[in-house]
Amino acid sequence: MDPRISTPRPRGITKSNSTASAGARSTKSHESVSVVGPYPLGSLRVLRPEWSPRTTNYSALDQDDDMGPPSLEPSIEEVYHLSGSHEQHDSARQTSIAAPSSTRIRGSQSHSMGGGDVALIIDLPEVFTVGYDALSFTAQHFGGVRDVPEGPHFFWTTHSSGVATRAGVWLLGSQSHDRVHVVQWDKYNENLTEALTSEARNHAENVPNIHAKLIPYPDPSKVGGAVGQLPASRIEANIAIWAQLTTSITSSLLDRITGPQSGGWIVHTLDRAQGIAQFSAEVQLERLVPSKNLQQRPLKFTFERTTRMFSLESIGPERSLEAIDPTKYLLSQIEDPSNDLVYEDLVGELQFSFVVGLLLGNDACLDQWWFMVLKLLVKSHFLVEKQPMLAAALWRALTAQVTFGTKWLETTIMDPVEQRCRDLRISLIIYKRRMEEFLQGDENLISPSHLAVSTAFSRLESVLTELGWDLTTNYVRQGMLMLEDGEEVELELSELDAEEERGEWAPEIVELDEQGREFGLVSWD
Repeated sequence: MDPRISTPRPRGITKSNSTASAGARSTKSHESVSVVGPYPLGSLRVLRPEWSPRTTNYSALDQDDDMGPPSLEPSIEEVYHLSGSHEQHDSARQTSIAAPSSTRIRGSQSHSMGGGDVALIIDLPEVFTVGYDALSFTAQHFGGVRDVPEGPHFFWTTHSSGVATRAGVWLLGSQSHDRVHVVQWDKYNENLTEALTSEARNHAENVPNIHAKLIPYPDPSKVGGAVGQLPASRIEANIAIWAQLTTSITSSLLDRITGPQSGGWIVHTLDRAQGIAQFSAEVQLERLVPSKNLQQRPLKFTFERTTRMFSLESIGPERSLEAIDPTKYLLSQIEDPSNDLVYEDLVGELQFSFVVGLLLGNDACLDQWWFMVLKLLVKSHFLVEKQPMLAAALWRALTAQVTFGTKWLETTIMDPVEQRCRDLRISLIIYKRRMEEFLQGDENLISPSHLAVSTAFSRLESVLTELGWDLTTNYVRQGMLMLEDGEEVELELSELDAEEERGEWAPEIVELDEQGREFGLVSWD
């Protein structure tokens, strides 16, 4: 560690030993009191306006860490602008994308160093694993990141052992490029928490003194003026993939899912989806967490996994169609004025559940992502016809997620052995057939927006081809499978049997005569 980078840690007020002068009841009374915060009950801290009692030390990153994700081959594709069913949402949506809410702006801190926003995570342990957006590394005396660009960003932390839970926070980079975001590490509950107002103000005022020692956002290896180790192509790829992963993450979306929070939107590995019962594995994980004061936040998704996707007012074939194809359900939820939604929110929830689920290991978000992909996206065949711009945006979002999961992470979520991946492959084959049937229909009904869906789906198909997925119509129905012990068994797949009985091969109900012959046929008797 470069001694020029580190600064001595100032000592605060030493806590006195009051055991000798206090009774047994008073010294142990804190064990029965639930305390939530970064400091133990009864501690005393003195804050002076001219200096902060806690100044974080900074050092260069561990040079042995592998921080080299491959570059993103496809260039950034312009995201289609999605507007909701109500025109009054448009101006509010643009405001939420550009900047945080007014309450955060009034309470925020700023700096005058230029280059971009500054994100500070104070009170982290000396050696900790830190990640933001498409990067992660093990840092010593991590304090924060400078030159944070405009837009949504996700910071997370965990113990370097890699077996602990993770805590993360969503931050929105400002257009002015001068905001200071301050988040505090709660060492007693091992979670991120909102920094005290005085603490945030003191650290924001100290930014000019530590700005040069903060980690540069594009390349963490350039800390302290060191020569960067990431090539320009890799830096561009990291920025590009993150932009595609968060095209629809806004302050209003984060407020609705996590609840309004000041200073950032904090999430945790143990956060659970609202209204969803916990599985035994999730309960066991909670028991392993040592902190009893950790508050789990309920995540409120608009499209819940337990929601009925058909209307009780529908009867007969109409209800059956709604149960098979949730397009009507999706559009009704978005267009309902009481929900205060726009079409972009569907893409945003898909992106939120993927990022939080994958980077924090949050089971609730991972299950929500699989639900949206398997039950909503690939089943909404009529969405291509009714809202092609929304369908194209969803396929682009899924393409970016598959790319990130296969090229930026050590393990992929597209494991061909997993049942959900097999279900996804079959559903994609069916979706492709239905989409091609529609696009090859009446040319007068096809617009450039409909063709954009085919383009977005083709890009996803090319990414899946690299994983060995084949979405063509040539699908193996029957074959021999070799087991682990060398035994060969005959296997017959019936996933596409229902799909084969469509169109000209679809069964029909006919009327028969007394001899069991179909009415209307020509008889030569």
